[in-house]
Amino acid sequence: MGRAEGRAGRGHVTLADKGYCGTSGATAAAGTGIWYVPPEPEARARAKASREALGGHLADHGWMDRVLDRTWELVGELATAGRYPFPVDADGRQIRTGVQGPEYMRRMRTRVLRAGVRILDHSPVTELLVDRSGVVSGAAGVRLRDGEDAGYRVRARAVVLAAGGCAFRSGTLGCHPNTGDGALLAAEAGAQLSGMEFSNAYALAPLGTSLTKTAYYSYASFYRSDGSVLEGAGSTKGRSVIARALLDEPVHCVLDRADAQVRAAMRLGQPNFFLPFDRLGIDPFVDPFPITLLLEGTVRGTGGVHVRDGDCGTGVPGLFVAGDTATRELICGGFTGGGSHNAAWAMSSGSWAGAGAARFAAGRPGSPWGLRPAGGVGLRPERGGTGPDQAEVVLRCRTRCCRTTRTCSGPGTGCGRRSTPSTTSGEPSGRDCARPTPPRPPCCGRARPPR
Repeated sequence: MGRAEGRAGRGHVTLADKGYCGTSGATAAAGTGIWYVPPEPEARARAKASREALGGHLADHGWMDRVLDRTWELVGELATAGRYPFPVDADGRQIRTGVQGPEYMRRMRTRVLRAGVRILDHSPVTELLVDRSGVVSGAAGVRLRDGEDAGYRVRARAVVLAAGGCAFRSGTLGCHPNTGDGALLAAEAGAQLSGMEFSNAYALAPLGTSLTKTAYYSYASFYRSDGSVLEGAGSTKGRSVIARALLDEPVHCVLDRADAQVRAAMRLGQPNFFLPFDRLGIDPFVDPFPITLLLEGTVRGTGGVHVRDGDCGTGVPGLFVAGDTATRELICGGFTGGGSHNAAWAMSSGSWAGAGAARFAAGRPGSPWGLRPAGGVGLRPERGGTGPDQAEVVLRCRTRCCRTTRTCSGPGTGCGRRSTPSTTSGEPSGRDCARPTPPRPPCCGRARPPR
């Protein structure tokens, strides 16, 4: 959750969430690392260099410094004011490089409520509202608990979009509500997207499960179906090798590179990672198990809404972005991975966007008036009629976006395969996109405009 500081200047803040705020989204479903580095020159230099080459040297050092500084402050605030129960090392010092998602989000919801923010749970935003000058001035949506036709409108002097990224309903844990709402809302208001070519990010998961914790696979060995080692496979640089192999045969792995101390730390740090194995009677440190790749799109990728200034403004007056809705190219270039940089960016960008929105609102005279809806796609089709069936749209989108034959077959990916016309229809295969998720009722996607 981006930490939006919209209470600055005694402003009133309304937070709308398509689920129950604090329990929906990728962070709430699992633990996450944080790019938390002491303010020491050598440590900071190593931290910035650690993924710079993987990101194509596209990151901006000034932005990296800003995020590292702000994350250091905010995690310290989480430990003191938020009283987050960080674990301690043998010397009694807190280990602040990660959080357990459910506990972290629960405390964030509590802090938001104590700050006087009004939360609209189960209330997805379907479109932004703009005034006659094109300034974003609120949002409209649906109160799901009151029925699909129970619309609402909120007038506001500024809006922050922190709706997460888009995982294209691939089935990865916690990402079912991450359907790219923020990117669409921003684009409809006139904002630009950036880095979307870096959005074909896949994560490793045990076959038939939804849990993606790619960092743990740095301790893995990967094998072909005949038991031979899959050369070049890895959790960071070797995922394209795995993707190419999965097109023709199952791939297995075993976390046999973790010693006893690391194994204990892994179970303590991410206990839910081991739940599927425990239920299946598999010891992942000893027993080889089949794996798959699940698309995490702009959740694990870096693309998103273009950030135009230090307040995370979009260039559209009154509209700011934070977290996975915004591009993370500024600190990661073309590669992030899960957690770590993304978590630090969510905290930092949330604080900047919230403060920037509060300043913009305070300097805006009068109350917004003459508002018009900015929504189009799925709400007001340009052609006549009722528009396409939602379930069909979701299926076609997932078919085109989830398959590695499409998103991992371009120049430089190393997959060596091109998609064919036969891949443009039908459900993704088990190898290309594990555990296809059935389409949800219409109310979970874009709903009809409020009356």
